[in-house]
Amino acid sequence: MRRFYLLLLPMLVACAPGLTEPRRFDLLVQNQCTGPNQAVFFYINGEFVGLVRGSRLFPGLREGRYELRAEGTQPGQPGHLRFARTLHLNRDSVWTLCP
Repeated sequence: MRRFYLLLLPMLVACAPGLTEPRRFDLLVQNQCTGPNQAVFFYINGEFVGLVRGSRLFPGLREGRYELRAEGTQPGQPGHLRFARTLHLNRDSVWTLCP
């Protein structure tokens, strides 16, 4: 029985880091807008993370709550839009603008 525990201990230690790492998910932003919103500035939790034209993948986000914001790149133009969404990321998700 003692031998069993000696063999089991290294396996438990090897598996332990995987149990404590946060789960990660992908966010796909699909921008179907036209005109002044064809390209949008994209923000996660108030931080600019990039430009979205068409579709863009934001991989490996930790599980949790996110404040998403997108804004057309041509402010002051007729039809300029701002988008906002609160998302609890607990699986891969898609946010479609101008569906």
